[in-house]
Amino acid sequence: MAQTHPRHGRATAWKAAVCAIAVLVLLAVLLRAAPAQAQFLEMGDSETFWAQNWATGQYLPLSATAKYVGEHVAIFVNEQESVSTFLVDQLGQAFDSVIYPTLTAAYGSEPNPGLDADSHVMILIYDFKDPLHDVDGSFNPRDIDPQGADYSNQKEMFYLNSQALLADTDSGPALAAHEFAHLIVQYRDTMLDTSADAAPESTWLSEGLATYAEHLCGYDRWTNSKLQAFTSDPNFSVTRWQGVRANYGASYSFVSYLAQRQGADFIRALVQQPLDGISGIDATLQASGSSSTFASLFDDWILAGFLDSRLPALAPYFFDQLDASVTPVEVLGTPPLLGTSAVVDYGAKYLDFPECSTATNFQAVVDGADGAPLQAALISWDSTGALAPSIDRFDLDNSATGGTVTGPKGYDRHTLVVWARGIVGSADSYTFTYSGTTGPPGGIQFLDMGGDDSFYRYVAALLPTGVVSGREIPSGSKLWFFKGGDDVTRAQFAKMIMMAIGLHTQDVDNVGHPTFVDVPSEFDDKGYPYDYIEEAAALHIVTGYSDGRFAPYSPITRAQLVLMISRGAAAALKPLPPYTGNARIFTDVPPSHPYYRQIMSAYVAGIFTGSPPGSDGRQYFYPSAAANRNQVAKMTANLVALLPTL
Repeated sequence: MAQTHPRHGRATAWKAAVCAIAVLVLLAVLLRAAPAQAQFLEMGDSETFWAQNWATGQYLPLSATAKYVGEHVAIFVNEQESVSTFLVDQLGQAFDSVIYPTLTAAYGSEPNPGLDADSHVMILIYDFKDPLHDVDGSFNPRDIDPQGADYSNQKEMFYLNSQALLADTDSGPALAAHEFAHLIVQYRDTMLDTSADAAPESTWLSEGLATYAEHLCGYDRWTNSKLQAFTSDPNFSVTRWQGVRANYGASYSFVSYLAQRQGADFIRALVQQPLDGISGIDATLQASGSSSTFASLFDDWILAGFLDSRLPALAPYFFDQLDASVTPVEVLGTPPLLGTSAVVDYGAKYLDFPECSTATNFQAVVDGADGAPLQAALISWDSTGALAPSIDRFDLDNSATGGTVTGPKGYDRHTLVVWARGIVGSADSYTFTYSGTTGPPGGIQFLDMGGDDSFYRYVAALLPTGVVSGREIPSGSKLWFFKGGDDVTRAQFAKMIMMAIGLHTQDVDNVGHPTFVDVPSEFDDKGYPYDYIEEAAALHIVTGYSDGRFAPYSPITRAQLVLMISRGAAAALKPLPPYTGNARIFTDVPPSHPYYRQIMSAYVAGIFTGSPPGSDGRQYFYPSAAANRNQVAKMTANLVALLPTL
């Protein structure tokens, strides 16, 4: 019998043990790396899942039983729940025959087989205990995270609220389509992104894709209710997620428009795109060779929101698969229609003006806060549908963030659209002033005076003649302000009265021989102020002060204004009828007042009406108070209207 060498025997045993350990370690590594053994689910199988209690936010273990096992889906129902077999079968059959093939074709496949080595998508139905009753379904990204995060079920699955299914027995398939889309997008956009900065898709876009998935599967009853929540109040940020129905409607409308403009292949590529939100859209557009950008498509989508219901259709401003017409805000009042409004970031304001004459151009003005990221367009449209709509974009990329556009003739309706493209997800809101009318007098609309202003009709009467013109602020912006509360200087009114009575001449008079010591013969290219003051002095409309001054830049008082108007009428050979009575209409203008006759003559002639009674019930004229631009415009316009009758 052979002997075994003791040392040799011990070495052999040691080597065998090491090899065995190595094999075990290798086997453990292989088992850990390999997917779990395939599970062959059968009806009636029970499993325990982590499920969220939406009232407390906690995750608790929950036992559920397989009530449906089909080709692509296995539906588990909480053992404590009573959900009819009919509802479960209806959901399972819809998932197998419609939802799964439709969405995997449109967006791509879920991980299959996934972490659990099972080709079925799992649906767990249980009572969410949702205190607000607004969470009907959910998808937990941790469930498909191979790192095994806390409370992960390590399955390709999502959850449906049994209370939502019982409240609306037809809602299951639509909810399943929505949540399954979230699962696919999370996998293809995030889990397949191997970069260090991989991140979930932006919420607003992810929810848009999920709601669009409902539409692709034919569940428009649910998408339409979300869409209506948005279109009834379109001044709603697309990129700021607040979790309300209008969010879903806005994102769905935009994704639907993207699909319409760029095609189904673009949407599938967008789901695969690692970049998210606007960056992802731009990257997908660039990769597809499209000349469009997110900004250009967003702008078109904003305009399509209004034009979708206007005939004839104007490409590309319509939706071919859904009714996404927004409800505009009606602008009411007396033209020019002046107002102030506000628009949120990535939202829009639609301001609809009343019907107007087709014979005259419609002009619109917009003025936003300096530097605001505003965009605007005037849509001219025909209420009969005979003419295709016309779009005029504003150029608001200037220091004033303001501009003016004029629409073409032939249209009886006009809608101003203002929107913002600023910081994604911000709650910022941008205030803007607008005005709109047909054929504004002198081609000018004031951003501080509309048709409802009691002084506007007087200003409008003077604008075409150049007697008044307002102020362009800033210069060259085409943004005009009347500044009706500002004082009028004596030099300014000298010009106004000479133009109002039609006696101004182009030649500069009395050059080199100033009448007043404080009005030197210096003037601009139109002769102002010297020429106008000299013309008024030659006609004895102005006389100046006893010390030889005219005080050109001092505010004109109300008494001086009436006196110059009276003298201007006389210079035009149309004197106001003299007042011969002694009535004391104004408490502060007794018969002893040095200008009593002129003031009363102007009052009786209708040049002015005086101020409303004071707190003591008496009427005052305030003769020594400075006259403002509104008051001067009213009195001057009344004089111009009166002269032909004198």
